[in-house]
Amino acid sequence: MRFSALNRLALRCRYEQFIPGALHPDGQRYLPQIVVTLLEAGPDTAPGTQLCLVDRHHRVDPRLVGQVVIVRLLCALSTIHLQTPPIRAGFVSPTNPPLMPLSEPVVYGQVMEIEAWEVQRSHLPFETLYTELVIGLADEVTVGLRTTLSAPRITDLIGRERLTPGDWIEVRRSRIDILALEADLVSTSPLG
Repeated sequence: MRFSALNRLALRCRYEQFIPGALHPDGQRYLPQIVVTLLEAGPDTAPGTQLCLVDRHHRVDPRLVGQVVIVRLLCALSTIHLQTPPIRAGFVSPTNPPLMPLSEPVVYGQVMEIEAWEVQRSHLPFETLYTELVIGLADEVTVGLRTTLSAPRITDLIGRERLTPGDWIEVRRSRIDILALEADLVSTSPLG
């Protein structure tokens, strides 16, 4: 899965667990899952928040379990809406109390970059939006978003005709894809 702003996505975590996919009756394995603890993920992320992520693209090295890593995550198939005050930033459980680890958190953040924004208006009674965004959660903490939305009017769905860098948004119902997981070389160096 290609994302043009991949090198601008970064989320620092501790890689807790690799869960191999269960064996399917046909002899193949289901996709593996990984559990990470978020270390720097925005002021509204509760301390110790964990994510359970599916490794759909087989990008994760199980030998890195136990290390501090940088993950490059992409929220996909999401809904987006402008935030209303108070403004929030981070990963938040959609349920209370939170189910741990989170597999579909609500993500609050600021639009940093718009890589794609394509609205299709046709003879059908609805509009379709395809967008790719870089979302900031804290200093140097970013995730990506790629989604397609349909509604009678996209403006009514997201709260504005077009998002711009600096807008604060809420992202829900995401499938979170791991585009890369790498050892955090700063935390593993002798001086780090």
